[in-house]
Amino acid sequence: MSGELRLEGPGISNLVASLVTLTESASTAEFAVIGGLAVLARLEGAHRVTDDLDTVATQHGDEPTVVEAVIAAQGVDGLLKGTKVDCIAVGDIPAAELSAEHLPDAEDDRIFVLAHRWALDTADELTLVAGAIGTIAAQVRCRFAAPASLVAMKLQSAPRRRGARADKAGGDYLDLFRLVSHPAMTRSIAVSLCEAPHDLGSWCSLEITRRMIDDADRTVGLIARSGVAESTVPSSGQFRRAGELLIDWIQRAS
Repeated sequence: MSGELRLEGPGISNLVASLVTLTESASTAEFAVIGGLAVLARLEGAHRVTDDLDTVATQHGDEPTVVEAVIAAQGVDGLLKGTKVDCIAVGDIPAAELSAEHLPDAEDDRIFVLAHRWALDTADELTLVAGAIGTIAAQVRCRFAAPASLVAMKLQSAPRRRGARADKAGGDYLDLFRLVSHPAMTRSIAVSLCEAPHDLGSWCSLEITRRMIDDADRTVGLIARSGVAESTVPSSGQFRRAGELLIDWIQRAS
């Protein structure tokens, strides 16, 4: 897929400007944008505020990733153009080619590795324009995580939130809902999850059933308490139905 996405909202221009600085020095083949900005870009709508830039990048041996190298060279107090940039380093072997000995034994760690390496493998290059239609505050062309890999990463990250970051779980689940309930994405997400490497797809199906269907009331409660605008919080019924539709598509695609 290749094309242009447009996004406006609080702080979006600053995030895109920081991403421009990153792409000017780092090969876009070596990293991809994940996290909140990738979700908002894919949806072309800012349903919540995000003020940092999350990336995944290839690490070759013990060398720093291209993202880490740019931050070290150009960043100030860990910030790039005033933006906090996080980078998850993954190995240089595609997820589908990883053998059992390359993967952690613990399920949480295995899914973390698979989800983030798969995000890098399946990311595609897009142009992100910050600003309303007819205006360009900033624009950048680089690779963004695909919707299915964003779903996988949100499913594994939300339950792991602890301490000061616990409230971010609600934002993760809101992102998950927005992605899987998007009428143009539900089927393609289901098909992609069926094609995910190793047990990532089956694990996601189990988590969708658990978090979106069986525990819908509790999960929606986490969204409501996360500080997002009340108007963006789905009802338990809406949340559960989105999960049921996705599982239905997954079963059809299997």
